[in-house]
Amino acid sequence: MNSSTPFLSIITVVFNNLVGLKHTYQSIISQTTTDFEWLVIDGGSTDGTQEWLTDLAITNMRFISEKDAGLYDAMNKGLKLAMGTFVWFMNSGDSIYSPNTVQLLIAQSSGKDVLYGETMLVDENDNKLGIRSEKTTRVLPKKMNRFSMIKGMVVCHQSFIPQRSLAPAYNLKYRFSADIDWVISCLENASSIRNCNAILSNYLVGGISAQNQKLGWKERWEIYVAHYGFVYTVLAHIYIIFRYLWVSKILKRKH
Repeated sequence: MNSSTPFLSIITVVFNNLVGLKHTYQSIISQTTTDFEWLVIDGGSTDGTQEWLTDLAITNMRFISEKDAGLYDAMNKGLKLAMGTFVWFMNSGDSIYSPNTVQLLIAQSSGKDVLYGETMLVDENDNKLGIRSEKTTRVLPKKMNRFSMIKGMVVCHQSFIPQRSLAPAYNLKYRFSADIDWVISCLENASSIRNCNAILSNYLVGGISAQNQKLGWKERWEIYVAHYGFVYTVLAHIYIIFRYLWVSKILKRKH
């Protein structure tokens, strides 16, 4: 690291996914700057993750390996350990988009509370599927504020980098959607937010069970009401439903 307080804390949560962790690691060590720390929060893996981390010979990496209460509990552990000015969650299997991405963030960070950008969707073979704004209904806004999230998770968590000082702990009340609550809270605490106008991360596309998806929707409703009030939440969900139906109709026409 270039100073006692690194520019960035990259936090990676992993559990029995050594292959994905190695992929994330390669994107981190290929960066053109070392002004960051890498924190790995392992949930007590039994697939060789602990041994591999122990053998790594890099000075700006720290890790813990212990049981946790789930994804967001592990992410809170990362926040507690972080020393960087900014924090960036890059979980196992996901990766930094290009070798100069951290350098780009440094160049655009002056006077900013939050940095954000676009996300490239990739499959398990690291094939690029297209950017998130083009392949999903969640279009990244050119400018972002706390009200941007009323339209849904319009920014990918892996391409959202707030200052550590304004990032709260994840609310463990939410099992599936605490990341949405966290992003909104960060935006509420921020005075200056910058769109980096660049792809910042590669996000590994994965499935979610229908049951978990339904529970996630319920949580999101609670989160939106808590942040935006009942009326705005109702109007937002009407918009989201019509957006989904419209996009689905367009996709059917293409096929």
